[in-house]
Amino acid sequence: MLHQAGVGFVRRSQGAASAAQQCEVLLLDSLGELLDFYAAADVAFVGGSLVPVGGHNLLEPAALGIPILTGPDNSNSEEIARLLIASGAAEVVHDAAQLGARASALLANPEARVRIGAHARASVDSNRGALAKLLGLIEPLLNEP
Repeated sequence: MLHQAGVGFVRRSQGAASAAQQCEVLLLDSLGELLDFYAAADVAFVGGSLVPVGGHNLLEPAALGIPILTGPDNSNSEEIARLLIASGAAEVVHDAAQLGARASALLANPEARVRIGAHARASVDSNRGALAKLLGLIEPLLNEP
């Protein structure tokens, strides 16, 4: 689609760093590197959510304090999506036009990005410790006959 639209791009898996600096879009098609790119972002759109795919991990940008835009399909992590949306850390967009409008509005408003990013980080921080809580519930059961 990028090629058909005449947009200059480099695939992350194939491009050299110097080529990536001279293109309009860096297409991330590699695994295990998304967190680094979120860390450099001002706004994150978490894909797989505008179509019935289930959405990708909203916690990665949230933990970094990045404002999140997501589509309506977050069936892979419904509870996390509900938490982040309810806290003001994430916003649902329903199509490409709404995504573009909201991303542009956020990029033009640094104060909103800081506020929303703080909500994101606070949501993650307030829900840390699940493993310790779970182990605390399980341990007494292990000692029963």
